[in-house]
Amino acid sequence: MPVNFLPAERWFGRNDPEDGAAALRMHHLERKDARRGLIGFASDAGVKRNKGRPGARDGPAAIRDALTNMAVPANQPRFTDLGDIEVTGDDLEDGQAALAKQIAEAPANIDRLIVLGGGHETAFGSYSGLAKKYPGKRIGIINLDAHLDLRLAGKNGASSGTPFAQIRALASGSFDYLCLGVAEESNTQALMARAEEWNVGIVTDHALIADRNAAGQQIAALIDRNDLVYLTIDIDVLPHFQAPGVSAPAARGVPLSTIEHLVERIISLCDERRTALPLADIVELSPPHDPQGVTAKSAALLVRRLLCS
Repeated sequence: MPVNFLPAERWFGRNDPEDGAAALRMHHLERKDARRGLIGFASDAGVKRNKGRPGARDGPAAIRDALTNMAVPANQPRFTDLGDIEVTGDDLEDGQAALAKQIAEAPANIDRLIVLGGGHETAFGSYSGLAKKYPGKRIGIINLDAHLDLRLAGKNGASSGTPFAQIRALASGSFDYLCLGVAEESNTQALMARAEEWNVGIVTDHALIADRNAAGQQIAALIDRNDLVYLTIDIDVLPHFQAPGVSAPAARGVPLSTIEHLVERIISLCDERRTALPLADIVELSPPHDPQGVTAKSAALLVRRLLCS
C-alpha cells in the first residue's frame, strides 16, 4: 500500500524515581483521552517533487525521540499520540487525504492537535482536515517560514512548494495567510507578485531579526478577524546552525529565540482574544541531514511549547 496508517508506539524514556513525582518527562504524559494530540505525516513525496533533499519522512520519529526526555513544566496537560500516516511512494494526494481524514475525525476531547511532518505538503492535508472538522468557520493561517510555498502545481503535480496555493483554491474567498520570516533570496519575483495579488501578509526575516515584535500588529489583526488559527512552522525558517537538517538550510534565518517568542505570542493572543488554536504542524525536518540531532531538538522545543500551553 502506498499510504499506510501506523498505530502509535509506546513512549518510553528516562525515569528519575529518586526525585519523586515532580521529576516527570514528556514520555510520562502520553495517555489516551487527553486534551492534546500528536499525529505524524511521514512523507518525502512532496520534497522530491519540489526537487529538494529527501529525508523528511523520518521527521516524525526524530521529533518524538527528541521530545521524549524533555522535562515537564508545572500543570502540563496530557497528550495522546495518534500514530502516523506513512506515504511510502509518490502517492502524495492520497496521503494528504488520509491526513485530512484523521484530523477531521480526531477525538472530540483533543482541543489542540500537532502534526509532525513530513515536507510542507503536510499543510494541505492539515488545512483540509481542519476545514472539514469546522465547516463554516473562518480559518486564519500563520506560517513561520523562509518560503512562501505559493508555487503553482507543475507537471509533477502538487509538492512541498504548493500547499498554500492549493489551500487558496480550496478556501475560495476566505483565504487569509500571513507568512513570517520570508527570505527575499529564497522567493522568486513570480512568488512575491502572487503573494501581493492574493493579499498575503509578509514579514521578512530581516525585519524579525531587527525587531522580534515586527509582526505583532499583523498577528493580532489576523487572530481578531478569524474564528480559528492554523499555525504551521517550517523548521527551515531557522538559521543553518540551529536547523542544518532540512531540505533547504538557511544561510541567515530567524533565530530560534525569536521563533519561540512568536509562538508564545500567537498562543497568548489566541487565549486573550478567545480565538481557538486547534491545529499546528512542524515540517521539513530531514534527519539524514541532522547527524547531531540539533534540528530535531529545535523542532521538539516548539512542539513541547504547543503541547504545554
